[in-house]
Amino acid sequence: MAAAAAAAAATPGTHAAGRRLSARVAGRRALRGSSVCREQQRNLDDLISRLPDDLLGAVISLLPTKDGARTQILSRRWRPLWRSSAAPLNLSTDHRLCADIRELVAFVRKILSDHPGPTRRLSLRHLCPLVRFGVIEGWLRSESLANLQELEFAYAWSACACYPLPPSALPFAPTLRVAKFGSCRFPEFTAETPSPKFPHLKQLTMRLVRISEDSLHSMLSSCTVLESLSLDRNSGIARLCINSPTLRCFSFSAPWDKQDIITCQELLIQDVPCLERLLLHDSRNGPATIRIIRAPKMEILGLLSQGTPTFHPGTTLLQKMIHVSLTTKMHKMKILVLDTIGPNLDAVVDLLNCFPYLEKLYVILHPHEDMYYVRKYVPLDPVECLELRLKKVVLRNYDGNQRPVINFAKFFVLNAKVLKEMEIGVVNSCNNKWMCFQRKRLRVEHRASRDAQIELKRDTKKSFKCHGFSKADPFDMSSY
Repeated sequence: MAAAAAAAAATPGTHAAGRRLSARVAGRRALRGSSVCREQQRNLDDLISRLPDDLLGAVISLLPTKDGARTQILSRRWRPLWRSSAAPLNLSTDHRLCADIRELVAFVRKILSDHPGPTRRLSLRHLCPLVRFGVIEGWLRSESLANLQELEFAYAWSACACYPLPPSALPFAPTLRVAKFGSCRFPEFTAETPSPKFPHLKQLTMRLVRISEDSLHSMLSSCTVLESLSLDRNSGIARLCINSPTLRCFSFSAPWDKQDIITCQELLIQDVPCLERLLLHDSRNGPATIRIIRAPKMEILGLLSQGTPTFHPGTTLLQKMIHVSLTTKMHKMKILVLDTIGPNLDAVVDLLNCFPYLEKLYVILHPHEDMYYVRKYVPLDPVECLELRLKKVVLRNYDGNQRPVINFAKFFVLNAKVLKEMEIGVVNSCNNKWMCFQRKRLRVEHRASRDAQIELKRDTKKSFKCHGFSKADPFDMSSY
């Protein structure tokens, strides 16, 4: 009886202790459960770390140099990758890496000594004379730069000096796919010291480079798979001849001259069967003559201006873009950009006859140049693109106080039969009343294409900015 009573008396305390223990166990289980959940969540959030080293290395290689180095602090999984061969080095010596020259030199030397290679991209831009020539040569001789695919080399531009391209930059030619050179002087390529071969080079850019005509031609002939070529304000070239079975896009601008002397006399597109784009930046500086012998796939041409007094598409001669002898048609041309043609409608219509499949026309008007009154459209001698193809016309520098300019614009309003869009950039100070009056003068209500949207707007842009090779229409400013 006493034992039973004692057991009964002890029961409440025992039960309380049991409940406390159960609660503690349950709490620990819940804690372990929440830790497991957090760990599972982390695993789910970090699925990218489960990728193989080669894929993670490819991701790192696409990052800027500083960001690629920072991946080392993400986790133990990421720490060794940036300095491994799994992540080809992407090294750029721009201001984002370091602004101080001495620290920059030390950083580059450290990176090149620690990374085993290979290197995907090396960008040495805006190099100033404070970085000694021997230091740059030492960088370029680093074993970690093996199999380099992209090279960008440019000194800081100087009007007083043009420093030589380091000889150690040329041995990368066999593996390069992209090469960009700027503000440097190329060596002379001769029969004894020929240009290196570039068997894999697809993109070549040269800007403010000093190179002889023969050396450039020798270099281009060594690029057997070249697709994109950009030559911008390079000196030493009086006549440029382009022959390439693979080239698709070519942009060119002649060097500036303080005395307005055209130094590049001729650009010859001799045999480029795959060429789709010929972009001439600021062609008022030349070349003096453009000849297009064979480019059957060309779709985009511009800017043509009075800086190019002679233009030959095939056997067609366009002399000062005023008188045209029509014997050749380019059936693939879709986009044409003209500068300083202005109100000379005769020249423009003769050009349009060369391009029967033209879809977009951009024209920069210069009202202060010599004016030409327009000719009447002759239905018995139709311009094919006006009848069937031309869908967009953009005019810059429209002066609504100049009758020849009004007549020039009105010609397209009244004769482009499938026009969808016409944009007229007005230079005048104007209000809504003035705009309505201009629409009446342009006879918008009598437009040939009832679907055409004709817009006049105040526009301070004096020219068309080319957006390179990536856009379908590099002169389209609608998204800017």
